[in-house]
Amino acid sequence: MPGNSGNNYAHPTLTQQNSWSGILANLFNQNYAKASDTANAIGYNLVKFVDTTGIENSTYYMLKTNSANYWGTYVYYPNYTKSLVIQSPHPKKDFNTGKEGVFVFMKTEALFFALSGTSRCNNSNYSSCDGTTTVCSGSSENYRISDLSHNVSTIFQTTTAVIFNTFNESHFIQLHGFSKLTSDPYIILSNGTQLTPSPDYISIFKTNIENEDAVLTFKLAHIDLSWTRLRGFYNTQGRLINASSNYCNANATVTNGRFMHLEQEKTRLRNDSTGWVKVANALNNTFSSSSLSSEEIAAKNKFNVYPNPGSNLVTIEADSIAIKEFKIYNMLGQELTSKIKIVNHTQHIITVNIENLLKGNYIFKIKTKSIKFKKY
Repeated sequence: MPGNSGNNYAHPTLTQQNSWSGILANLFNQNYAKASDTANAIGYNLVKFVDTTGIENSTYYMLKTNSANYWGTYVYYPNYTKSLVIQSPHPKKDFNTGKEGVFVFMKTEALFFALSGTSRCNNSNYSSCDGTTTVCSGSSENYRISDLSHNVSTIFQTTTAVIFNTFNESHFIQLHGFSKLTSDPYIILSNGTQLTPSPDYISIFKTNIENEDAVLTFKLAHIDLSWTRLRGFYNTQGRLINASSNYCNANATVTNGRFMHLEQEKTRLRNDSTGWVKVANALNNTFSSSSLSSEEIAAKNKFNVYPNPGSNLVTIEADSIAIKEFKIYNMLGQELTSKIKIVNHTQHIITVNIENLLKGNYIFKIKTKSIKFKKY
């Protein structure tokens, strides 16, 4: 990935942006050959990637440059369980947010991942969008055109628009990092405005990540109204999602709650996977699994869950079919699999310890090679 200089990043033309919209439309409609042909015409490859490291293989489709068009890398997961879009616009300057983004994308089984193609400081030309920063030169200046969260003429922005308009339940999680001052919290959260949406996913996320790490401190831009630092109000993706009148030069005056600007101090969250998993777990417990509300495939095979009501140990038994995956959710659709322990897993039987769960009703999601089955 090109670094802080070199002018490797260049704007896509309007024609190329329109072509990119067509690529995504074909990708989402499973027209992979057509998407690949169009991508090749503008210097990108569509790569099918199969992850074989899990209980079951997972197939991803990656758009990556094969030319000098450093517009970013984009990954689609057709079998997503959460309609989340994980974005890492500053992987060079915001240490480890690129690696964190990949980790969170996979751990949440998210819909899409977007990664910048260069450092935000790569091109010396300035964006026409408002706002200033000291990140690139040490003194206050306008954002660079290679700073993808402050430029509307980018593939990153086009991708955000297409997904936002295609997937009505999508939520965008944008990962950032900052150098913590003594007066700063560990996390600064913003929906791009000072308004409180309903539901307020940022406040829910705050509670969930605090459960992961009680040392964390917070500022929420829509709650702590006197806070003015690193709120993401100039972010062009946030402005688009929040229906600003001008994504480049006008702050949003309403919010739908579908954008989360997550500023993270380094040591407790960004440093390595011990911090990344906190973010992934908190997101899993904030956003419902899309599969819980979708029409499931009829389960023709027999499943038994016993005892029901359960004790500390619950056994799921499948008749003549192998259990590939087991997950558990509360009635809000929040995944709680990390709170239980699998004590036995053979081909047709899985036994789990649920003693860490509060008394109540839960949903077991059982996945086999060919079907999904849910037990309430």
